[in-house]
Amino acid sequence: MQVSVEKTGDLERRMTVQIPADDIDSRVAGRLNELRREVRLKGFRPGKVPINVIRQRYGKQVREEVLNQVMQSSLEEAVGEQSMRVANVTRLEPKSDEPGTSFEYVAVLEVFPELPDIEVDDLEIEKPVAEVTEGDVDDMIETLREQRREWHDVERPAAEGDRVRLSYVADLGGERVPDTGRYEIAPTLGALESFPDLQAALEGASVGDEKTVTLSFPDGYRHESLAGKSAEVDIKILNVENSELPEVDEAFAAAFGVEGGVEKLRSDVRRNLERELRAAVSSRLKKSVIDQLLAKYSDLALPASSLQQEMRQMQTQVEAQARQQGQDLDVPGPEVFRADAERRLRLGLLFGEFARQAGIEIDPARIQAKLEEVAETYESPAQIIEIYRSDERLMEQVENMVLEEQVVDALLERAKVTEKQMTFKQALEQE
Repeated sequence: MQVSVEKTGDLERRMTVQIPADDIDSRVAGRLNELRREVRLKGFRPGKVPINVIRQRYGKQVREEVLNQVMQSSLEEAVGEQSMRVANVTRLEPKSDEPGTSFEYVAVLEVFPELPDIEVDDLEIEKPVAEVTEGDVDDMIETLREQRREWHDVERPAAEGDRVRLSYVADLGGERVPDTGRYEIAPTLGALESFPDLQAALEGASVGDEKTVTLSFPDGYRHESLAGKSAEVDIKILNVENSELPEVDEAFAAAFGVEGGVEKLRSDVRRNLERELRAAVSSRLKKSVIDQLLAKYSDLALPASSLQQEMRQMQTQVEAQARQQGQDLDVPGPEVFRADAERRLRLGLLFGEFARQAGIEIDPARIQAKLEEVAETYESPAQIIEIYRSDERLMEQVENMVLEEQVVDALLERAKVTEKQMTFKQALEQE
């Protein structure tokens, strides 16, 4: 086999491969002999069909099949010999095919860019340092109490903290809103900072009250026809409700499936917050590493076909998510995803090359730890781990996550990292 490679672009190569005629002829002859033993033709005993009859009937088809197989297998071998990192084969076609002469074909290839040593010593990373305090646990317990707040009807005028359920219809310059029927809302007094007119109208209101008031609706109001406008509004008070927060006791803990009382609940809350904090810190570090790495190697060229494939894949993912959510979404063309696709593809190349240069291999212990981390939020962790272990696709996702984490850890070891003290809430804020 003879191979020649011509550079036809920054990331395009034209490879010409020549296969000796004897190699092709022997493969064709071998396949024809196999057919001779397999085919059944009228007038001939099985396995006794003359080879010239087989060649006449099947010769052209067999030769085409052999040539296709040779192109595929020899291309892979030629790429290996040339130590090329191929992104895509954009064209593969015979150049000459004359019986008794060498078979020659041309492959047009897109290759990945030659990557330099990934130097990260100059990256400056800020690492959040935070911890979960008793106050953070208290705040989450209060959030849980809010989730269990109970409302009860009251027979008195509405006061701060009460929820007032009302129906209304608005007169917007002679136009009735809504066209028919009435809107219903249930605002809570004291939580209407963006709608002070309604707050004033409902203070002291009782069940059965009816009144007409002028309201200036806030921008972004739920009904677009009223948002940012003033209107005469007819209000009917349907009921007034007061609420109570539950006591933090064993019954409260049991309501969240916690056996062991308040202390066990607080322990579980702390563990969940600490897991959330670890994830937030990891996310911040990863984002900082990625942003700086991409900025440093922003001029890294990308194979056009790989970029197009990534764009189409992102478009397909958006379409699939829309279908799963039952949305009738008009998904834009793949070109809209170009910037994100470039970022994802460039990052994959950089991470992959850094892992190769640093000799990073997936750590089985971290795979198990990641599976346990995923499974601990379920009722039967062992069963979840078994489901993952038996699903090749799920395991591939876990392995990719772990490898990415290992790469980020290795990058951080080489970068300039400074610590920054933060509160739990600050660490969780999106940058």
